[in-house]
Amino acid sequence: MDFDTDIAIVGGGLNGPTLALALAQIGLRVTLIDRLLAATREDAAFDGRSYALALTSTRMLGALGIWEGVKPHAQPMLEIKVTDGRAGEGPSPFFMHFDHAEIEEGPMGHMVEDRHLRRALAEAVSTEARITRLDGETVIAQDAAPAGVTLTLEDGKTLRTRLVVGADGRASGTATRAGIK
Repeated sequence: MDFDTDIAIVGGGLNGPTLALALAQIGLRVTLIDRLLAATREDAAFDGRSYALALTSTRMLGALGIWEGVKPHAQPMLEIKVTDGRAGEGPSPFFMHFDHAEIEEGPMGHMVEDRHLRRALAEAVSTEARITRLDGETVIAQDAAPAGVTLTLEDGKTLRTRLVVGADGRASGTATRAGIK
């Protein structure tokens, strides 16, 4: 089987582009398929979420070459308190406390708004020659064979790949088509 790409990643949120960058940096040809248009993903009003990135996640973003661009927009996590409680009863008097002074690396992680992380990933993906983006595309079928996978896009085009990764969220069409619950 001749392949159009080594790895096809279905899903352009945060996980898909992060994996695409890591795979491209080790020399693989990656196709990132996103049902949304790039302009929608890059719109600052697209998503108001924030993420708590653990120290290992910030290290990974550093290895991918994007942490320095995200860091000025990140808030360090210096303390973490974990407790339990029930509605109407208030919090439990028992809790766990973690302090950044207990580790040598500095903050235990960082809080980052989605818009900053998403934009940094989009910029890095756009400059990586081994990544092909297919924006505004939806995978409607996948045929797995011993030699690889053929994906059929909504516009009728097909893509032949060695491996397909489903990074398309909770209602993953990739997982459903593969029989994964």
